[in-house]
Amino acid sequence: MKFYTIFAFLPTVGLSVAGTCSEYTITKSVDSTIHKAYQYQSLTLATLIECASHCLRGAKCKSLAHTSSQICKLFTKSKEDDPGLVQTETGTYYVSKSDLPTGIAGTCSGHICGDDDLCVQSDTTYQCIPVYGGKRCSGPPGVTNAVVDFDDPETHPWGTGDNVRFNCSSNLASTGGPSVMTCMDTGIWSYSFSC
Repeated sequence: MKFYTIFAFLPTVGLSVAGTCSEYTITKSVDSTIHKAYQYQSLTLATLIECASHCLRGAKCKSLAHTSSQICKLFTKSKEDDPGLVQTETGTYYVSKSDLPTGIAGTCSGHICGDDDLCVQSDTTYQCIPVYGGKRCSGPPGVTNAVVDFDDPETHPWGTGDNVRFNCSSNLASTGGPSVMTCMDTGIWSYSFSC
């Protein structure tokens, strides 16, 4: 097992000082992943930090794998459950949830959401959104002054818990939370941001 230090430049929750950063260390196994039978979600997330944050915000997640092609895989089991579950997968970093620094989850650190919920943070608190029930969502709705950051959102098979990111038009910033929509188990999209 190799050890790496990941430097995440994220604002520290609760502080208003501009430029405040936090340093997080993540212990990860190189070229390995958990058995695919325990995978419950796959997301396109650019960094290991984003993948780790998503895992920490769901009680269902016990481990993750982040691939070189920016795919975040979330699992209901970890190597602590059964060391034999870990398999070789070239170009993938495996991490148990127990090895993740909880601060990455921001206001969702220490959340009490259920197994079928995803914690979604706001400025000072969080809410638990049911996302892992089963219904699929149609393409995400439009947001005034924003464009979806996805190649073809209408034909993608959106499952519960899947996210889509929006980019606000130039000179506008996202308000009300991260510019992300989450497909809920009711088949509708949940989001709290505006541009």
